[in-house]
Amino acid sequence: MSEAMDCYNLIPPLPDTGGTSRTSPNLNSPCSNNIVKTDLNSRELDLKDCLLNGNIGNLSSYLPNNNVCADNVITDTDISAKDDSFESEEYASGDITHDSDGQLKDGDGDSVTQSEDTNSLNENSSATESSQEPQTSERIETPVDSDEEIDNISRAEDNYVPDEYNNGSISRKSRARKAAGRPGRGRASKAVTMYHSQISGDKGAIKIRIRKSNLSGTQPLAPNKRKSGRRKKHKTYSDTDNSDYEKKPKRNRFITSTDNDVSSTQNDEPLEQSCWGDPSKLPSEILEKIFEEACSLEGALPAFIRLGKVCRYWNDTSQKTVLWRKADLNYVKEKNRTDITLHWLIVNRLPQCEDINMGEWKVRDIQRVLEAICEHCTKLRGLNLGGWKGLNADNLKYLTTECKTLERLDLSSINSTSAINAQPLVALSQTMNTRLTHLVLAHNKIAGFMQIISAISSHCPNLQLLDISNIKTFAHNTALLHVEKLQIGCPKIRVLRITNSQIWLAPVALTEQVASPGFPKLEELSLAGLEEDQTTTSRSMDDDGIERLLKSSTKLRLLDVRGCSKLTDSGLVRVPAWDLEHLFLSACYITRLQNSGLELIVQKWSHSLLEVDLAWSSATSSLDAAVLALAEKGPESKLRILNLCGSSVSLEPVKAVLSKCPHLNSINLQSCRALPRGIKRLYTGAAVADLRKSLSEKKTEGSDSEETKSTTTSPKGD
Repeated sequence: MSEAMDCYNLIPPLPDTGGTSRTSPNLNSPCSNNIVKTDLNSRELDLKDCLLNGNIGNLSSYLPNNNVCADNVITDTDISAKDDSFESEEYASGDITHDSDGQLKDGDGDSVTQSEDTNSLNENSSATESSQEPQTSERIETPVDSDEEIDNISRAEDNYVPDEYNNGSISRKSRARKAAGRPGRGRASKAVTMYHSQISGDKGAIKIRIRKSNLSGTQPLAPNKRKSGRRKKHKTYSDTDNSDYEKKPKRNRFITSTDNDVSSTQNDEPLEQSCWGDPSKLPSEILEKIFEEACSLEGALPAFIRLGKVCRYWNDTSQKTVLWRKADLNYVKEKNRTDITLHWLIVNRLPQCEDINMGEWKVRDIQRVLEAICEHCTKLRGLNLGGWKGLNADNLKYLTTECKTLERLDLSSINSTSAINAQPLVALSQTMNTRLTHLVLAHNKIAGFMQIISAISSHCPNLQLLDISNIKTFAHNTALLHVEKLQIGCPKIRVLRITNSQIWLAPVALTEQVASPGFPKLEELSLAGLEEDQTTTSRSMDDDGIERLLKSSTKLRLLDVRGCSKLTDSGLVRVPAWDLEHLFLSACYITRLQNSGLELIVQKWSHSLLEVDLAWSSATSSLDAAVLALAEKGPESKLRILNLCGSSVSLEPVKAVLSKCPHLNSINLQSCRALPRGIKRLYTGAAVADLRKSLSEKKTEGSDSEETKSTTTSPKGD
């Protein structure tokens, strides 16, 4: 080992011959570490000549590092002793190694000529110009554990630079190790080779070490499988034979059902059809009459869509235009509300329709739709065009002129930015004249309100419904309503709505008020308004105004005076109606005044009231008395809805109403500060019965506890 180490420092430097000298240097002279740069092209030519002529002794001076010991030089006799069948591929495949003396040997121990070894390195001999020290390479077998190591392997192979040489050749492992875990010669190797490099420097030279690892015998990487988003359900299978579980076979749509398939026979239609789907047993005239009665209130939609899914016979019957007398087209999905869909419905379903509601449709070509309605819907009597912002005076004129049977018209929310001019509405009342029975102008900004009311009073004697709720004036001030003119011109009005509108009653002389007939057929009067808005009708309504409106309204069924701060109990008591069913008194002056006549008002209509609104009443004594008055009728009470939200009602009146009003279906106790916790909410349906039961049980428990206390204290008194 010491001789081998001394060999590196005893080799003399190569003389600078310019590549022309073919004499070998003196190997016995002292060695040095000097590196002489020579012409590589000329050196390659000289090296080839040495190989062809067999001068192996001269070959040692042309090795890569020029650091070859004299003892390790291979002579011609060694070459002649070599077998002629030796091939250079053995060295390339890793079967050539060095023995202890420095000579090249194959895997069987036979010596190999240095010329063959040099030929295998001539391809890379021109890549280095500096001297390199002899080094050894070692192969390390490491398994591949992850994709990251594969990336490192490929990166190391790309950056591979052979840097450890021993006498100009790379040392290899023996064939025995290769035969142990590596495929034999001639087979494609599947192993992955990984190089680990390390650079370390000395004072005189640079040393590069390379470790070559063969990843043979590793397990192949499994392909990455995309995980499914759904988790598989683990089915439990019973081990016993008596288990009811049977594994369901996979459904194949290409296989027809057999006679033994039980599930297929259960889904088949019965051999004998029922009478409801048999035209011979149920004539079409009778089925049409049934459909007509079933859809008299809600209309054709969505009832006919649901009925048409029963069977083909019902589907054919539901498509007959005779049954489409009333249609609410707002049941159509919003994405399908187009002009084409609307035109198809008018032509194919609505030719005999009498009432059409298309208020929420956003129509582009309004004139074309109106022309289709006037052409095909010859029996139309009611039309809802609420929300059609593009409706103009020409459209209204065409509709009222061409549609001869139109009686009911809804024009709510038709103005976009500017106020509606009075002239189109005046022309409408003049054109429709006695045909007009229902007119809705709610949620609009109108200019010339008094002119419109005057035209309606003069030309529409059969008007039954007038809705002027949420009307805003053009000048942002209140408009005046001449009630006496309206009563004289439209005596058949049944519904009058002036909710939250900037409309006040016009002042008139007393003689004119006395001469007015009032509204003898009025059934609904709504005067509600917000307390904050000082311009609404509710802020101006007092006892005189109620008397002017309801002087002859004996058939009144609904009275809404919420927010009327100037209305007193005496004005409500003098209302001529005796069978009032709906009373709304929330936020009125009388509900906040102690010792008011609220109890008298409720007692007057307690036999007929169905709905009472006393929300936000702060007069506790008056409110408790009014609620107890509602419960006086007992089983005869018709009360169904009671609103006490935000009021100061006590618990005892609530118990009385719950126990004595059997038809009560809804009671609102939200934010009632005088009630105990746990019951302050809205009760509807079965929740009312549960509340009634719970409060009655608490009452019985309380009475039992009082009786026990009295019995325990009585002996002491004796």
